[in-house]
Amino acid sequence: MRAPGSWLPVSLLAVAALLSGPAGAAPSVPAPVTSVGIPATGLTTDVPATSATMYAGVTDSADPPLPRDVAESGAPVSVGDKFDEYPYVRYELEFPAGTEAVTLRWQGRSVNLDDLALHVRTGRSWGEPRAVARPAAPGGPIVLEARITGVAGPVEILVIDGPRRDRGFRDANAVPDQAFADPADYDFAIQHLTDTQYLARDDTAAFRAMTTWTAQQAPDRKIAYTVHTGDLIQSWIRPGAPDARARAEFEVASEAMGILEAAGMPYGVLPGNHDNLWNVAGRLVPGEHERNHALYNAYFGPQRFRDRPQWGDSVTDTDNSAHYDLFEIAGARFLVLYIGYNPAEHVMRWAEQVLAAHPDRNTIVAAHYYLDEDGRLRMSGFGDIGGSSGQQIWNRLVVPHESVFMVLSGHVDGQTTVTDRPIPDSDRRVVEMLADYQYFLVDGRRATAFQRLLQFDLDDGTVAVTTHSPALDSFRVEDHDPRRRYTPEDGDFVVDVQLRAGVPRAVLPG
Repeated sequence: MRAPGSWLPVSLLAVAALLSGPAGAAPSVPAPVTSVGIPATGLTTDVPATSATMYAGVTDSADPPLPRDVAESGAPVSVGDKFDEYPYVRYELEFPAGTEAVTLRWQGRSVNLDDLALHVRTGRSWGEPRAVARPAAPGGPIVLEARITGVAGPVEILVIDGPRRDRGFRDANAVPDQAFADPADYDFAIQHLTDTQYLARDDTAAFRAMTTWTAQQAPDRKIAYTVHTGDLIQSWIRPGAPDARARAEFEVASEAMGILEAAGMPYGVLPGNHDNLWNVAGRLVPGEHERNHALYNAYFGPQRFRDRPQWGDSVTDTDNSAHYDLFEIAGARFLVLYIGYNPAEHVMRWAEQVLAAHPDRNTIVAAHYYLDEDGRLRMSGFGDIGGSSGQQIWNRLVVPHESVFMVLSGHVDGQTTVTDRPIPDSDRRVVEMLADYQYFLVDGRRATAFQRLLQFDLDDGTVAVTTHSPALDSFRVEDHDPRRRYTPEDGDFVVDVQLRAGVPRAVLPG
């Protein structure tokens, strides 16, 4: 005999549908979607079930579906990879007459650090979950336990991978704490640095410290990719002027970014206004887009990147002033689209085509000049290169393409985050972030080397943003702003993102 309270596997006997009405009775609800069940796995009970059947389904609602509201199958697992797909497995159980209480124990896995929730149906509702748990390591085992009482007739159990219910990551990073997020609590990180121009000119050690830190910390902090949004150097030239200073600074930038290459880390760059040819007004020379980027392309042209795994393509075979990278992290597919300073109309058309061709990629647009410090998008008129200000990037690249969930930029001194810019006829929200520390000071020098780490919890759609200087070993970016504009919350915060092109989820019993 079994000792009281010990666990027994659920019976694997198949059963007929348990929710049909009396024979010959007219249905009071619409005919159910045809479903096929299989013997249950993954679930054990302390009272042996007389029958148990398992169904697999995917719902587009964050609220669990009622039985047979969606098509279900007899698959042993349930998976989804669209942003609005929530996979689940549902169990129909029967117990001996007179059973009053049952303890349930479900075990299995999901993907990444997704948490799973166990529900018990009551009437026409699943109600709040009876148990929620997440794995200790990505894809690791999950155990859900619950005690149910008032057992009278069939019992229905549902285990679903829906939006995260465990709020630990969000809560732990909601308040500035002079620390990065705990890598055990997020899936991956993306680094953002920009406007390293004064480092390339005046403090090469600080520039190298930024990328050296990234290469060294990548395994422990799960840094999967680095974005540089331009102004790699300071001293570009006017037409006809010597380029010796510019070349020297490009050598510094090339060496610093090369530290990432040597470590096998993917990254992308774009040309800011200081990486281009200037005319006497400090603006790009209209109609000479490729000549403007000649020296930039000599150091950071397509030839440097095209053999790397993340490489997508550049605007032309010889011009890397705009390009895109493709990669997959934690089962989610990403695209980073790079748009240099005031690109020509043919670049904007190319960028539109790239986004249209990759609707299945969660997309970050990396632009040099996009946001002003007050969060506004500026219009600017520079002849044939005037259609690419922040407002035009928003109008042409962000609004029409639902895959775009974030825009990163520099150029303007300061930091700001916009999350509520309205998109017509949509509840979609895009995160827009400016983070440029070129004028922040340490001992009177523009050499603070602050950069950002964006730490992603895919299941919750949450990013913990941390601003840090490896050269100073400091998180207190606000202390180095000579204008004293910021509080710690401006550089260390949590933001919601909508990854609309796909988020992997799964319920894998057993």
